[in-house]
Amino acid sequence: MDFLEVIKSIFTLSLAYATVRICISIVFAGMGEMITERSGVFNMGVEGIMLMGAFTAAVVAHFTGSPWIGLLAAAVVGVLIGLIFAFVAITVKANQAIAGLAIYLLCVGLSGYLLQVLFAHGGNSPKVETLPKIHFGFMEHIPVIKDVFNDQSVLMFPALLLPIILYIVFYKTPWGTWLRAAGENPKALAVVGKNPITIRYIAVLAGSFFAGIGGAYLSISQTSIFSEKMVNGRGFIALAAVIFGNVKPAGVFAACMFFGFMDALQFTLQTVIPDQYFPREVFMALPYILTLLILGGFIKRSSGPADISNPYEKESR
Repeated sequence: MDFLEVIKSIFTLSLAYATVRICISIVFAGMGEMITERSGVFNMGVEGIMLMGAFTAAVVAHFTGSPWIGLLAAAVVGVLIGLIFAFVAITVKANQAIAGLAIYLLCVGLSGYLLQVLFAHGGNSPKVETLPKIHFGFMEHIPVIKDVFNDQSVLMFPALLLPIILYIVFYKTPWGTWLRAAGENPKALAVVGKNPITIRYIAVLAGSFFAGIGGAYLSISQTSIFSEKMVNGRGFIALAAVIFGNVKPAGVFAACMFFGFMDALQFTLQTVIPDQYFPREVFMALPYILTLLILGGFIKRSSGPADISNPYEKESR
């Protein structure tokens, strides 16, 4: 097989389909973290919230028989965990990076323990019913589109619309102005009569809500089972996407799609390129190596909120 044939076998419509399929969970988590960071709060526990979202969705879907109830339960659990993080990071004013790491470790341990308790074995849950896939007949007559977007999860459309909705909210509504002010200059926001703490709480809960949905997608849509390591760094990749995308809807969405493409590419490379040329472990590490490079190269250039990670201190009168 010559070089051109290898390239053609890699960059196919199947790769584009896989990119969209993989990026959905990253988009939900990335957009959620973007909301949180816009308010001036850095939540490093996104990975853990996604893991608990995936666990909750699978467990609830197993016991109720409904993946929709599982999805709702995952979103609620995400909000509850976000509330714990918000209390520690905003009210108690603990170091936000450490608080996020503690949330991550808590979720890893709790999901593993509850899995053992509920099913008397670790590793993974029983198979569950999954969310439906969408198939539009009119797309059958549209080349490329039909192969990329048809038969994707029902969650694909909210994921694609979310950046547009958040752009409108951020830049066209009063609440978006308050949210951005909470991250840039909370004291000035307080002067005009708005409470930065309340806005930061709402932002953290909204971000955790979307992270929970992103985790649920993994267990009741992309697959039909929960396994202990299934999030597999996607929460940290979402954090990198927010940095890479300068905490702006279009940029973060583009970064999420790029990371999704790289993840899909590594699966394709494993099947196309024989092991004797490159060990498959090299390809498996590709998205995470890229994440480290981006975090190292762009974190200082990222134009995020000026007051990110700083606790809000009320001025004494």
